[in-house]
Amino acid sequence: MEESAARKLRFLVLQIVGAVAAIHFVVGAAELLRFAAGGLLGEYLTGGQALSQPEPLLFTLSALALLGGVVAVGVGRLDHRRAYLLGAGLMGTYIVGWLAWHSVLSHGLSEAAAGGTSHLGLVDVVASHYADPLVGLLTGTDQPGRETLAAISKTLEAVALALFGTLLFVDPRAARAEPDNPVASMGGEAADE
Repeated sequence: MEESAARKLRFLVLQIVGAVAAIHFVVGAAELLRFAAGGLLGEYLTGGQALSQPEPLLFTLSALALLGGVVAVGVGRLDHRRAYLLGAGLMGTYIVGWLAWHSVLSHGLSEAAAGGTSHLGLVDVVASHYADPLVGLLTGTDQPGRETLAAISKTLEAVALALFGTLLFVDPRAARAEPDNPVASMGGEAADE
């Protein structure tokens, strides 16, 4: 693939990853701030609630990891191939985690969630937590909320996963093992002197 076409794909995946990071950061940080405003953040982090309701912490940390990866590639600390693999892994983790959360985990990790699930299977999860909110949004019958935001996020994650896979195989920079950044390479020259 030509460098100009690869650059356009990299720009597109950067925009999508930025949107995924923004969604996860806003949702996660808002919940953590809600805990903090109620004086419950310490209890959340140390009292076991972070294990039974891990989304706020995991969303916030994963969003920061996404942004950190973008910065690391930009300054030449992370090569494109590894960035594509890590990005695809995180997008896949988001999707599989979402499916597991709404099916086998029954919306939680605590004993209270162990009572069973109201979903009949993965098709029901996708229908009720993905298709229904999007149809409601498009037809105007549903008020946008967290379910709709989650459905939009899943769409962006699936597109990003596909783009990372595409870039992994067609981007000329993914074939190189070293970062292609003149600033990063200057650090190596200075160390040689």
